[in-house]
Amino acid sequence: MDETKTMPTDYNIMQTTNNLVSIMMPAYNAEQFLAEAIESVLPQTYPHWELLVVNDGSTDDTAVIAQRYTADPRVRLIHKENGGESSARNVALDNSRGAFVAYLDADDAWLPHHLETLVGYLQAHPERDAVYADGWYYDPAGNRGHLLSTYRRGPFEGDLFAELALASDVFGPPICVVLRRDLVERHHLRYDERIVIGPDWEFFTRYAALANFGCVPEPVCLYRVHETNITMQVGNKRRAGYLALCRESAIRHERFGDCPAETRTAVFYDLLINLLAEQPERQTAVIQWPQFAALPAGEQARLLRLMASQAILNGENAAPVQEWLRRARLADNSDRIVSLLAATHKISPALSRRILSLRRQARPEAPEAFSPFGDLV
Repeated sequence: MDETKTMPTDYNIMQTTNNLVSIMMPAYNAEQFLAEAIESVLPQTYPHWELLVVNDGSTDDTAVIAQRYTADPRVRLIHKENGGESSARNVALDNSRGAFVAYLDADDAWLPHHLETLVGYLQAHPERDAVYADGWYYDPAGNRGHLLSTYRRGPFEGDLFAELALASDVFGPPICVVLRRDLVERHHLRYDERIVIGPDWEFFTRYAALANFGCVPEPVCLYRVHETNITMQVGNKRRAGYLALCRESAIRHERFGDCPAETRTAVFYDLLINLLAEQPERQTAVIQWPQFAALPAGEQARLLRLMASQAILNGENAAPVQEWLRRARLADNSDRIVSLLAATHKISPALSRRILSLRRQARPEAPEAFSPFGDLV
């Protein structure tokens, strides 16, 4: 329940204007860094903000620490049962009153000019629906490392749907993003509460399908990397499952067909070869989708061949290898490797596995610049 209080008259007036920023801060057992995060908001040079600290069923002193700051009427503490980051973000969206939405997790921090820079950009550029900036990685002790942009593609501006559908390395963490809330509300955008790893990427991809983005190259925030980050706590198999949901969401979006063929192929590669490896039933379901059938025939055949090769190498005898290879031949009967794999696998799965293993060993070491979407065989 929201910790309510009587707001000063000037604050109530401020809420009715179009310059208020709603800052969402999910907080689960966040006592270690929460005070630092909140205290990075208080001295913002842009004063028109409300901070929504969503206590997501914490069992430590998160609520106690957050409560200390509610003497400032701009800080609102909301309690809910534990439901995860996406659930907490949805609660924050449901309780937001601002024209803009900003992101600050309970273990990160803003530089004092963060809001002035990003909100100022949107106020000066009414044609833009959102903006993202640069920032710094920093450690638990507060030491700064690389810029966020070190690990990004771009920078990009304008329609970013295809870039976000391709990969999550456009913004990096959401701390550097500010959105116009009217677009969120008009299209009833909310977070997918099934997703633990990648919920912001999935949300921003759907938002980008509707939006026009700007970019500010200035570093204005601090993204903390530490051992309690959720991405470091979730095992690889579960992580792949959540990211597969992100991929599937992008593929099913009505705008996915507008993406370049190489982008669509890369997305299917990551889903089928990386994320759904060892899940032949899900792989078989995905290749029935019309979006897969819309790929160039040669790329369909290549992906089906790679799925079959991977299953053979992993010794997955229950995988529908022959069916995948049959479909690959139908898509592109000029692929001789497909015919070879089909023939050898039909004679002896162990023989086909041996041939693939030798072929893999014989391949030269890939250079660093080699595409991560390169063939297995």
